[in-house]
Amino acid sequence: MASKPAGHVTSIAVYPGTFDPIHNGHIDVIRRSVLLFDEVIVAVAYNPHKDAALFDPDERVEMIRSVIHDLEPRARVDKFSGPVVDYAQGIGARAIIRSLRAVTDFDYEMNMAQMNRLMNPNVETVFLFANPSLFFSASRLIKEVAGYGKRVPELVPEAVMNRLRKKLGVD
Repeated sequence: MASKPAGHVTSIAVYPGTFDPIHNGHIDVIRRSVLLFDEVIVAVAYNPHKDAALFDPDERVEMIRSVIHDLEPRARVDKFSGPVVDYAQGIGARAIIRSLRAVTDFDYEMNMAQMNRLMNPNVETVFLFANPSLFFSASRLIKEVAGYGKRVPELVPEAVMNRLRKKLGVD
């Protein structure tokens, strides 16, 4: 890696989500993000009081680490609870990465970005468009398909699919 210019400030970005489970759409965003930022923190969001995720936060962190280990140290995994802007500020991140798949994503994401900006104007939201070949990837749909005993290798890494099928009892 080339050396950084004198006075260079390390750019840290947070890519938050539930990642229940992580899929190839998420992985694509992570791989593209490390080209834009010095460090990307994949931040597993959870609410200890009402988390209805299939996988607990530690399982999600472990799965993500297993599929992005080749990107270390540029990408790492953590977990957080509470407003993402508070988490971002706490780790020194200046950007939150969000992915847009469809027009319907835009309304929700724009409102969230504006609220985050209101809470902390020092943290920007950066939108990346989903890879067209992974446009329809969604953890909810992947869980549903896996529950029927189907595999979708185009959408989720095999190691994640195996854990998903085991968790759903279709192994």
